[in-house]
Amino acid sequence: MLQTEFEQIYSENKEKVWKIIARFVFSREDREDLFQEVFLKVHAALSRFRGEAKFETWLYRITVNTSINYVNKQKRNRKLQKLLENLRVVEESRPVEVDELLLPLAMLNAQQRMILLLVEVEEKSLEEVAEMMGLPLGTIKSNLHRAKGIIKKEVIKDGSICVLYPEIKTNPAEN
Repeated sequence: MLQTEFEQIYSENKEKVWKIIARFVFSREDREDLFQEVFLKVHAALSRFRGEAKFETWLYRITVNTSINYVNKQKRNRKLQKLLENLRVVEESRPVEVDELLLPLAMLNAQQRMILLLVEVEEKSLEEVAEMMGLPLGTIKSNLHRAKGIIKKEVIKDGSICVLYPEIKTNPAEN
């Protein structure tokens, strides 16, 4: 593969990849790390792309898998950090600031968050999401349903207004 081919792929898809990554991680540093990791994987795997699926689907799959793995690794690191803090081995660090509107999304697992955002924000059909993620349609539907339920509970619990779902009332008696 020529360097110019990869540069073209990068320039045509960097915004799409950035948007997907932004759904998984909230800090700019994490987004930049993950963005770089995705394109390193794309570069390494491009010669193995067989064309059996659309390129966009293949790229989504790499981005989603890399993002899920990154989030899971971060969770393991946070658990270790918490364990060490409880043992008083590590100094307390200041918490990372997270946009308040994204907090309900942080309550979802990586797969639920990705499905919710692909369907509701990226406006992908359930079938497209199933193909992109390599999951059965029923799994996509059930994860989407669970994700919406978790978001609803978090919004009601916090008394905040849900931007993604304006039809969700903050008073449980109204639902």
